[in-house]
Amino acid sequence: MSPSEVPPSSGPVGSLPWANDPTQIQGKPVPPAPSSHRICEDPSPGWERYWLRGSEAINPIVVKEVRQSLKSRQFTLSFGLTLLAAVGWTLIGTTLMVPRLYYLPAGLPFLTGFFCILALPLLIIVPFSAYRSLSAEMEHSTFELLKISALSALQIVYGKMASALVQTMLYLSALAPCIVLTYLLRGVSLWSILLLLGATVVISVVETAIAILLAAISNTRVLQSLISLVTLIAMICIFFSWVSFVVNTLETYGDVLSQSGSGGTLAILGALILIFATISLCLRAAAAAIDFPGENHATPLRWRILALVCLALFWSVLGMTALRIATPTDSLYMGAFFLFLFLGALMTGEHGVISPRAQRTLPVTFAGRVFKTCFQPGAGLGYIFIICLYASLVITLIAFEIYFDNNVAAFLTSGSSILPAHLLLCYLAIYLGINRLIMFALPQHLPGRMVGSVAVLLVVLIAVHISPLVIVYASNDYRDFDYAWHQAFNIPWSIQEASVNGLSPALLLNTSILTICAVAIFGLNLILSTRDVMLIRVAEPPRLRGPKQVTPTAPDPFAP
Repeated sequence: MSPSEVPPSSGPVGSLPWANDPTQIQGKPVPPAPSSHRICEDPSPGWERYWLRGSEAINPIVVKEVRQSLKSRQFTLSFGLTLLAAVGWTLIGTTLMVPRLYYLPAGLPFLTGFFCILALPLLIIVPFSAYRSLSAEMEHSTFELLKISALSALQIVYGKMASALVQTMLYLSALAPCIVLTYLLRGVSLWSILLLLGATVVISVVETAIAILLAAISNTRVLQSLISLVTLIAMICIFFSWVSFVVNTLETYGDVLSQSGSGGTLAILGALILIFATISLCLRAAAAAIDFPGENHATPLRWRILALVCLALFWSVLGMTALRIATPTDSLYMGAFFLFLFLGALMTGEHGVISPRAQRTLPVTFAGRVFKTCFQPGAGLGYIFIICLYASLVITLIAFEIYFDNNVAAFLTSGSSILPAHLLLCYLAIYLGINRLIMFALPQHLPGRMVGSVAVLLVVLIAVHISPLVIVYASNDYRDFDYAWHQAFNIPWSIQEASVNGLSPALLLNTSILTICAVAIFGLNLILSTRDVMLIRVAEPPRLRGPKQVTPTAPDPFAP
């Protein structure tokens, strides 16, 4: 008998060789039973499901930037110095105020020192790190890898912004125990601490958004070096200005921040809404700057600009109504004028060329083309959009002034803001129109066209303001002269003349000249923008529609 054969059993089943072996069944190995340990279970039940879903939804840029920044020498050095400065100020302040610390409130001096320590990384280090993070991608030629990935330009920008916010939270959490110590030492309210820290964080976020936008538009080495230097100097100036303002306020007025009532809370709410709208506009503009030039970024940007202007108008009217101010101040018109002048300079430098894929998103209906034409890409349509938007703002504020002030005869006097608003509208139409005509004559595919548009506008403004002053001053034997027709295009002098003297004979002549020039330049640009208006929606090509579903038909029983 061979060894492989099994002898017949004459006894019970338990006498077989595998009967008492639990790992075998009829001589075959038994598969192992599944483990019941929780680490081997599917994470779908419980909180692990939400954790897994959240970790998969995180932007990969955030993970990359956070890991890279936390491992960098710059973050280690700055974070370590911040902790060392906080510990040093705690020890020094406690030593200097030991006798008074037990009897008098000492929270305000400690809060001032900790605020200065925290403001340095929040207002300089974090925003400039975000700027260098995006500009380094272009310098090291690694930005092309991000472009060809599945991430969109908006995801890349939001990832850079989110990584900066993570660093901000780390600095805040590091100094949170020290700030709580200032509240326990008395002399400062919890509302003042929250308001001070919140304002500093908001300024840091705004700086970061603007820094990312500046890094996105600097596409050459020379421009990167220049913008980097200007950005760093501006951040240092903002840091010293904010710190000196807060320290002076705390030393002079004490805990005055806790005395704001319901009006202050409403003002803070309006300011936060406007700031977040501005941040959204900056980030969307940065995404448009780094994306492919054929995409339609003009429409979402102009919708955000419209939303920002509507919010600013609403809160301005609400504030004037609450404070019982019937006449808008000239500073409101001037601030809006310079903002629209900058935005219009960028819009007049648009290429106006979009890809066929982006052209398929244009409005197709008659109502859509009537109401959404100004939102289409194109420098001419951008010029018309910005002029009409500023005109709507001016007309709304003028109607508000007329409604609350029934003295019609005083509308053109020195106390009214209608005449300065009209002059600013004419200046906006003239200077942006001239800038649009100059950019229209330049090559359309000129690199750095939008930055060049801003530079051209600055040159035009400087030339128009300085040339008449030099010529008239030299022809007048270097003596002073009064406001006259040759200063019609001088913005600050004309606004001052309208605010102080009202509608004087010289200003009446200049107003007529400006109105005629504004209408003529606006009409010329309106005619030249017909090319942008004729841009229509194209149909989707058949190769992208997919195979058509063919409905099977029953065979004809009577067919031969």
